[in-house]
Amino acid sequence: PLNIWNGNLIWSDNSFIPHAIDISDNFAVVAGFIKNDSNSTVQYNPIIYLLNFNSTDNHRPYIVNVYQPTATPGTWQDLLTNSDAGTYSAKYDMSVSINEQGNVLVGMQFINRVFYFSVNITNPITLNNISRFTNGRSIGNGKSITWLSNGVAAIMINTYTLDYIWSSSQIYFFDIYQDGYNSNSTPLSVFPNSHQLVPSSFNSVFLNIISSVSSSSLALLDNKGSILIFSPTQAQFYPFIQDTGSSPFITTPKACMPGTYKNKSGIHDCLLCPTGTKNPGNASDQCISCLNGSFCPLGSVADISQSALNSIFQVVPYPQSPESTIFDEILIHSMFTIGPGRCVLISPLFWALVVAGVVIIIIIIMEILKLCTKDARSKRVRHIVKCTFRHTDLIGEGEFWIGGLVSFSILVLVCFAYAFSSGYLKQYPIETSTDSDFTCDKTMRNAKFDTNIQSLSIPRINDEQEMFDLLNNQAFILNIGFINTLIKCDAISLQAQFGTTWSTIRWLDCNNVNSILTLSIPLPYQHISVQVFLADTKTIGALRMGLSGVGHESERYTLRELEFYETFSINKQILSHTLPVALVMTKIINETKPMVGEESNYGGIFIPTFTVDMNNLFVTNNQYVRSSSSLTTLTITISETPYYVKNVQQPITRKSEVIFRCVLFTVVCIEIFGLVFLSYKLAFKPLYHAIMRKHRPKEEKELSYKTQADQDSRSSDSSRIRDINTDYISSSL
Repeated sequence: PLNIWNGNLIWSDNSFIPHAIDISDNFAVVAGFIKNDSNSTVQYNPIIYLLNFNSTDNHRPYIVNVYQPTATPGTWQDLLTNSDAGTYSAKYDMSVSINEQGNVLVGMQFINRVFYFSVNITNPITLNNISRFTNGRSIGNGKSITWLSNGVAAIMINTYTLDYIWSSSQIYFFDIYQDGYNSNSTPLSVFPNSHQLVPSSFNSVFLNIISSVSSSSLALLDNKGSILIFSPTQAQFYPFIQDTGSSPFITTPKACMPGTYKNKSGIHDCLLCPTGTKNPGNASDQCISCLNGSFCPLGSVADISQSALNSIFQVVPYPQSPESTIFDEILIHSMFTIGPGRCVLISPLFWALVVAGVVIIIIIIMEILKLCTKDARSKRVRHIVKCTFRHTDLIGEGEFWIGGLVSFSILVLVCFAYAFSSGYLKQYPIETSTDSDFTCDKTMRNAKFDTNIQSLSIPRINDEQEMFDLLNNQAFILNIGFINTLIKCDAISLQAQFGTTWSTIRWLDCNNVNSILTLSIPLPYQHISVQVFLADTKTIGALRMGLSGVGHESERYTLRELEFYETFSINKQILSHTLPVALVMTKIINETKPMVGEESNYGGIFIPTFTVDMNNLFVTNNQYVRSSSSLTTLTITISETPYYVKNVQQPITRKSEVIFRCVLFTVVCIEIFGLVFLSYKLAFKPLYHAIMRKHRPKEEKELSYKTQADQDSRSSDSSRIRDINTDYISSSL
């Protein structure tokens, strides 16, 4: 029977205006407004009542709990007065939905919030507030809500301005039992999306949604009265919308596309395969684990080798000049340094010391022969040895036999210096140089470098202009790779901007091998904008881009072949549908000055600089499910910097300088050792003889004095003869 009660017996506030209600077996939830007193700034406040039916008074419902939403101070909701809520207005529409477990959703679109409550169905006396979902500074969240099966809820989120001007309509599907429900929750799916589009004859403004009695199907009503019915699908399938052209539109099952899965029945869409899993298109209700070490981001369709993500860079940092660019310093350091390991065996100083050691041994043997043996044979041998070494004396000009021995050490150093200089001279330019095995530092080069940036507006000399002409005339081929996707070439269209007009262009080559779609596009100009359209909703894991161009080589000019790639990927994200990329090219001019002559050799190449925003290039799962674009658009703009980089390479030393420095090094070595011997003659030798005389017997001292007198006499005679010869030569001249 129909029971009628006076509203004043139910509502605690007589000004209550109900806007939405839902009823379960033994309780109901009603949402509406209550009027405040005339002195209040907010004229109408929203309120939610929990009604119980277990009354003894003819089962009259009565209020057992009240929840009054409050705005957060400082927010736009806190400024609302709701002055016109006393009369009906669509922007004040509310919605309530209760499921079998006593969970309650209440939508209040005018404050853009949906509240999530729970009620004990056996004792419904408390409306337990669990959480809420807010959708930013707009109106429309929760215009209509309904529970589906298995804890999934459908929330209609219309987006209106604060003046209630419609912008968009969407339905969000949340798995509240599994993922919870709050402002940070990621929906299972959103309608419409990239592959579930609104039929052309169905209006984009949604008015209401309602679920079936079994909570498995969903009906959507637009503002023109057309109806779209979502029928539940089994695992591995999603509801596909056929545009039949007439209402009602009824969905049909369609298999999940590659890179996605669905493991339970329902009207929601398929989900992206988690990172580390894949679905090549034949998976069951779960994605397949990828191989260890492979590239398997969100929504993967195949195992991709990490090598496919390698970037190719053709240019390395230009070398810096060595610490010393003076050949004298380099030569001295190399001659008189002993390093570890292999450096010992190639150190000139080491071998000079080895020879010096042999010299010391010979000197010791000679002294032993002098002091310990008195026979004529030993004296003759000693005399022959002395005469021999006097002929090799470079220090004392044949005067000292010990100088002849020491001269061998000088000879070792000089030979090493000449060998080093010869090898060092060949270490130019660096492009043709090999390891410097003749010295400890294998990277030593006879080259110094200079790098600077110059404006392209500065006039160039004739020698440089030809290199610039080669660079400016180099034809580019744009190479693009879409990694981890099953999109085919038939989904691709291209266009380039000529002036202010976009015109269709063709590719040179296109194929999809091992789930990598590669595309080669010849560019009509170096500075151009190109758009690549992929009319397919399949997922893409990463993007690889680069340019290639044919090189050219002449007698003095070398245009380097262009072949570079750069890969963009984020492991736990997926490529977006809108891909803006800026590629800026910079000219690099390398000038190599000659070893002989004045004509330099020139080399040139372009280096790329990609400007991308990775946050725009890739999206998370949450961002992907909210996207409704069915077209992926890659826009590449290629331009050039207004400057170029000039690198200059020139030799540290040339052949003439090397010859002069080697001769100078030889003279210096002889003079240094001569200075040592001079010090020996002036200081150490007299001291030595004084000590020896003090300890010799008297007869040996007299003999020594006589010998010394004879030597002084001979020396005096030699001096007089040299003076006479000198006077004669002077008088002759």
